[in-house]
Amino acid sequence: MLNCSLHRSELDERVAGVRELLAANRGTSVARQTRGLSLVLLYGAYENLLTSLSRSILETAVKLRVGNKRLRPGLQLVAAYPKLRSVSDSKSSALWKRGADVIELLSSGRECTIEPNVFPNDGSNFKKPQVQTFCNVYGLPNPAPILQEVWIQLEVVVTERNEIAHGRLTPEDVGRRYSADDMDKLVDIWHQRWTDFIDWVESAASYRDFYRLPR
Repeated sequence: MLNCSLHRSELDERVAGVRELLAANRGTSVARQTRGLSLVLLYGAYENLLTSLSRSILETAVKLRVGNKRLRPGLQLVAAYPKLRSVSDSKSSALWKRGADVIELLSSGRECTIEPNVFPNDGSNFKKPQVQTFCNVYGLPNPAPILQEVWIQLEVVVTERNEIAHGRLTPEDVGRRYSADDMDKLVDIWHQRWTDFIDWVESAASYRDFYRLPR
């Protein structure tokens, strides 16, 4: 079923790059800027992980050739996503026809219309609700016990990344909020908890019933 080896390797590589960057600039005149930029890189590692992991789950579902009718509800949402978008954009006069098309699509016992590039983006800009939406769509329980410290810190990291990315603060402004030891600890826990998350998802998605309803 789902094989997350590549996701682990990519996370390892990205976090190793952050560690190297911090070590190379520790105690230098750009140490604060480096700590701020490291937050941006940690955010990027997380965003990439969530989107690529979603794609892998959907690719696995497609390979299983489970018809839309037997897909789990969250996967049915993905299977019907283009038509649901069409329904949401419809005028009242077309709503009933397009709504009926969605019902017909999800009644298919043979066809699987999942598009792996669809991501369940909830518009929260990858704050906590986005992780929860990911878990809800894929039938996973509350991620907080898995992510632990990262779950608590996620809002802060995303907000600070956005402040840098949108020019409201400089990397140095954000970097001075963290000591070198603080940043090392954050990098370590970020790596560990997202690795735990990968293991958790892989374990859950290693069974056919993760993707399909029982007969």
